[in-house]
Amino acid sequence: MEKQTSITPPIKNISLSQLAKTFLFIGVTSFGGGLTAYVRRIIVENKKWMTNAEFFPGLALSQALPGANVVGISLYIANHLCGPRGVIVALSCLIVPPAIVSFLVAYLYFSFGTLPAMESILKGVAAVACGLMASMFVESAQESLKNRIDVVIFLATFFLIKKGHFSIPHAILIMAPLAIWYYRPRRKAVDYRL
Repeated sequence: MEKQTSITPPIKNISLSQLAKTFLFIGVTSFGGGLTAYVRRIIVENKKWMTNAEFFPGLALSQALPGANVVGISLYIANHLCGPRGVIVALSCLIVPPAIVSFLVAYLYFSFGTLPAMESILKGVAAVACGLMASMFVESAQESLKNRIDVVIFLATFFLIKKGHFSIPHAILIMAPLAIWYYRPRRKAVDYRL
């Protein structure tokens, strides 16, 4: 029996063209800060390419690392589904079309930004973004907050950032070791009785 030495995760039966179409769709139809909720809905619920158990560790990792969450979770998903080639395809389809649209919108904004209608549009988009973020919070909480210690870790992190005015990296440096210690693998007690 030959030992597998590849560091690439198991490839699922998703073609690069399917991955490209999906991330192109996500790139051109997604808006606001709650984009990870939208990605989860498409990948986990609609396409069923991943389970929540596969998705949420990647989300946690992407939120703990620097950079945009949606890029991190997209890297994770694409690598999980199609390996390194999938990463290149997914990120290209996710980033390039919205970048073109953003350049166009920025040009229009700086050319016509003084119009009252532009301010109304931006306020509406901000409300939608807040709703998307709230949706992701609820979905993540339902999946991740399984017991009291999870709730305590969540609340402690929230209060460090909101009330303690800690930066996100500092809050992670404080809370992550505690969470890792709590969830560390434990040895089972051995019963030496006869």
